[in-house]
Amino acid sequence: MPQMQVEKGYALNVRWSRKHQVRVDQKAAAEGSPRQRGPREPASQTSPQPIEAASPTSNHVDTNVLQHVDPWLANPLQWDLPALPQEMPSLDASSCALLLSSQNVIPTTPFWDAPFISSAWTVDGHSPTTSSSQAEDREMDHLFQSESSVANVQENSIPPPFDNTQSTSCKQFLESSPRELAHLPTSLSEYFFREVITLYCAWDSKTNVMRNIVETMWQSSGALYHTIQSMAAACLSEDFPHLLPVARREHGNALRLIRDRPSALLLSTSMTTTHKRAMLLSSTLLGHTSSWLSPQNLATDMFRASCSMLKDVSAEACGSDADASLSFFSDTMDYWAMLLAYLTDSTQLGDYHHTTSIGPADPSKSIEPHPYSGISHATVRLLTDTGILIFQYRKHMASVKFLTETDLDVFRAALRSARQLERAFLAHRPPDLSRVTDPGDPKTPLRHLELIDEAYRCTGLLQLYRVFPDLLNERYAPWDRERLLRPVPISAAAGSGLDSDKVPSARERRTWLTKLAMYILGILRDIPFESRTRSAQPFIMVAISSELRREPQHLRQPDAMYGEAGADVLDIDPASIEVARARKFVRSRLAAYTHILPLRKSRVISELIDHTWAALDAGEEDVYWLDIAREKNLGTMMG
Repeated sequence: MPQMQVEKGYALNVRWSRKHQVRVDQKAAAEGSPRQRGPREPASQTSPQPIEAASPTSNHVDTNVLQHVDPWLANPLQWDLPALPQEMPSLDASSCALLLSSQNVIPTTPFWDAPFISSAWTVDGHSPTTSSSQAEDREMDHLFQSESSVANVQENSIPPPFDNTQSTSCKQFLESSPRELAHLPTSLSEYFFREVITLYCAWDSKTNVMRNIVETMWQSSGALYHTIQSMAAACLSEDFPHLLPVARREHGNALRLIRDRPSALLLSTSMTTTHKRAMLLSSTLLGHTSSWLSPQNLATDMFRASCSMLKDVSAEACGSDADASLSFFSDTMDYWAMLLAYLTDSTQLGDYHHTTSIGPADPSKSIEPHPYSGISHATVRLLTDTGILIFQYRKHMASVKFLTETDLDVFRAALRSARQLERAFLAHRPPDLSRVTDPGDPKTPLRHLELIDEAYRCTGLLQLYRVFPDLLNERYAPWDRERLLRPVPISAAAGSGLDSDKVPSARERRTWLTKLAMYILGILRDIPFESRTRSAQPFIMVAISSELRREPQHLRQPDAMYGEAGADVLDIDPASIEVARARKFVRSRLAAYTHILPLRKSRVISELIDHTWAALDAGEEDVYWLDIAREKNLGTMMG
């Protein structure tokens, strides 16, 4: 079987690929290769002896014996034991069983018959699905006859010296052997490529840059190898609790490889750019998934380290391939920053800053969707700026007991910034889908990415209108979804008979924001849950949760419903019914998300929403999810 010599600890045994397998004739097999003619320790001896010292007679394998035990063993082309048949001493059935038992695992089902996960699991890098491979499969099926047919071999085909009791014992030994190789690192790596990537990304296909980097470097980068082991073990730990310590250990191993590596080495020419990108990808994945092991761990230190590594990689980048790779990492940091901005102080983001494009985009240049943020590059950056502004403003105002001039200055500066962000959201135009490269994921068409971008945009506006009600007062008009992104100008409002000077009441603002939240949920309803964009939806559902308010009179206890206003209480308005339905939709989608990605952080997200709704149902005014997350220590990565 092909062997791959890679640094210990990072390489795995690779499954058999028969695409370039050379079939030798019996004569060539009898002569053996130089490697196969090397010294070998016989099973019946305790000290190594040269093969040349053995007589030709003693090196002959009784193929009739092997034919009776298992036809596969009699075929010299199929031997994958430490020595070829012609190099082994004469065997009877008992010594055959002894030799086989000395091996670690004896698969009775050839492991190349197991389904392949991707091209990463073949030595030559190609999936064995060609017609020639299928022809070989049929030939192999013919060779691997059932053991029941072996039991019916005619007696006259059995040589006289063969003992049936020996045949039975050897046959029972083979039947009791495991049918597949049981190797935990291999299983975890397979699960990562087959399941974890598809759950982690908003879309997945052969053009997924993240997948391509991992498939290329996971066997030569220690940090990347331990990272994917940790992610796979964490995803499986709900069903297999003993894998949780494995996930933590692998996570720690990857962190040590990144942190203990001298910074001078990253800057040296001895480390290739490809290895540096693998190290950077490991750093971002470790930061993103720290909350998989500890939900409240936002790993801001890894964010700052990744920013520094990205600068080093950018300094030496050149060429179109480098531009595509750098674009992936830059957008990755933007998406990561968006998730952190609402839950941590901006000082924890270090010297992070995103690039802002000036002027219209080049119409001749195609747009490449990002595996995490899709086509929402600009919207994600606006959401990041919104989160930084809101967190800093809420943090300052939470400590204010008596208003001072300084506090007023903080308010005015924040309001100016919020107004600029509002205008940017309203002026945003989603990318033309005809210019977007289709990633080729049948579960995530471009339309889904476009809907997520619209949901992001409306979610950003909702955050601004909740935290800065003056912005909503300036544009207020009764809810009209057609006018959501095109507010009626003050002059036009006065000409149409609307009261442009009217300041909405707190209840009118709450109703308007609830309508906006319901509109955003309507966008998510248009996306089937099977879409891989489900990984981007928890953040949106949390951000709108504090606007799903039911009228308090409908939440009274049954014994309080028959007072003076009992008749009015029994009349439930349609708006409250719609809010109840919206909450059920959020709960059901989050429950399904938790089912396919059974992580502790998924339950923390649901807990945060439940606490938010409990505060609303208790009649509290001005409930905001970000405040609940800070008070209850329920901040976690929501993407």
